[in-house]
Amino acid sequence: MILGTLALVAWATAAWLARGGTPRPGLVDGVVGLALALTFVAALAPVALGASLRIARLRAMAAALTLGALLALAELPALFGLVDYRQLWSVASGEWSGPATSFVSDPVLAWARPPHSTWEGRPRSDMAVAFNLPVRAPREQSFTTDVNGFRNRVDRSRADIALVGDSYVEGAYVSDDETAASDLERLTGWSVANLGRSGYGTLQELEVVRLFVLPLRPRAVVWFFFEGNDLYDDDTYENALAYLHAHGSYGAAQHHALDWSRFPEASLSLNAFRLVRRTLDPIVPVVAPSYGLFHEPRGPDVKLYFYKDAALRFDDYEEQRFAKARRALSEGAALLRANGIALRLVFVPSKFRVYRDRCQFPSGSPCGSWSLWDLEARFQEFCSKEGLTLLDLTGPMRAAAGRGEILYAPEDSHWNAEGHRFVAGLLASALPPPAPAP
Repeated sequence: MILGTLALVAWATAAWLARGGTPRPGLVDGVVGLALALTFVAALAPVALGASLRIARLRAMAAALTLGALLALAELPALFGLVDYRQLWSVASGEWSGPATSFVSDPVLAWARPPHSTWEGRPRSDMAVAFNLPVRAPREQSFTTDVNGFRNRVDRSRADIALVGDSYVEGAYVSDDETAASDLERLTGWSVANLGRSGYGTLQELEVVRLFVLPLRPRAVVWFFFEGNDLYDDDTYENALAYLHAHGSYGAAQHHALDWSRFPEASLSLNAFRLVRRTLDPIVPVVAPSYGLFHEPRGPDVKLYFYKDAALRFDDYEEQRFAKARRALSEGAALLRANGIALRLVFVPSKFRVYRDRCQFPSGSPCGSWSLWDLEARFQEFCSKEGLTLLDLTGPMRAAAGRGEILYAPEDSHWNAEGHRFVAGLLASALPPPAPAP
């Protein structure tokens, strides 16, 4: 009776904390864990009814040791990289994560998409995965790759325009026909090659220019630079390439080796807890640490989730990475110029840069203490010094936000379909038209 009452109090406390308006995900999850433990113990209490105190203790210890041993055995494959229970849970629960982890090794690019592949379903957004939100894409999405593993539904040997960049260009969290490349092609009638790929930074994109842009002989290239993670992606690329050259393929050296860094994502117990939290969301809402309420003139306020991009400082490390990125962009620009191909650079602002001043943040939100990098100004200065044509999306997107437009998916860090159409419209106006036929 007492244990049951304590469990109810714990559940009520968790629900109250989760609905309190102040982001405290760690505290809420801790109380939910306590409530689950009390509920479990209360459910086992009848086993000890009618037994002496000594017998009850022995039964409790035996049950605890048995369950602990079984859980430890189940966790060993995850600990040694043999099983990822997160993926098993996704399959068992009918979730679809899209092509987020569908890559193959590549000797030059470190990783690439498999060619001529198609995925279909309703993926979870990146922030849904990061914050354990119980949301999925509102409609079916398709994701198709061409002969080179880029997101094109047809193989191309020529293209008028080539788009180069990361997941924003590839089109994370939108369908094949909703990417900026598809929209630009519909708007203009030009043939547009989508050469964006998730996780790429400027160093990999330079290789994309060499290997894939030049053979297409486009008249113009649009090269996107995302302020949120391109600098860090370059570092990841260098490390991945070194690993690949040392081991031949990913996973060759990490399987059967103790790997604590991957364990939290692959763990049976932690993934089971995450699944329980999502299932219990109607009772104890899942709390994300960083979000703001955006006023949408045509309806209720919309909750926009943010990554902690702006929580990081631009220090010496970032300055060194930016210097490498500048060199890669300059090298790529010279290569395109030598081949008679026009180049337009595009600065992609983070979601927080666009919507920070248009959102109300709850009391205690970490977003209130975030400060934006001056990377936008640094990038503008670099383009001016190098004589490179720049399209900075920050101003136009902020203006759109001021009109109440939502160009990024509320529960994802990437553009939604409206955002891709918006960018395609800007490109259609900014790119030079084809030369008239002789």
